[in-house]
Amino acid sequence: MEMAYVYIFTFMALLFCATWLFISLAIYFIPVIVAFVRKHNNILAITIMTTFLGWTFFGWLAALLWSLNSDVKDCDCD
Repeated sequence: MEMAYVYIFTFMALLFCATWLFISLAIYFIPVIVAFVRKHNNILAITIMTTFLGWTFFGWLAALLWSLNSDVKDCDCD
């Protein structure tokens, strides 16, 4: 009966770690997600900047501000 508790604890620990990793990566790549949704012209550069400089707060903030500027593709909604 004690082994069942070990398996449940292990499963819950793995589930917690996977959830934490997913949420952390989603937060880390917010500038890329914003640039993708807005169809930014420099999405590749924003992705590279976020990947390599996003671990610093200023690099992440610069990528986020860059993804929020008005350099987006024109909408041909006609």
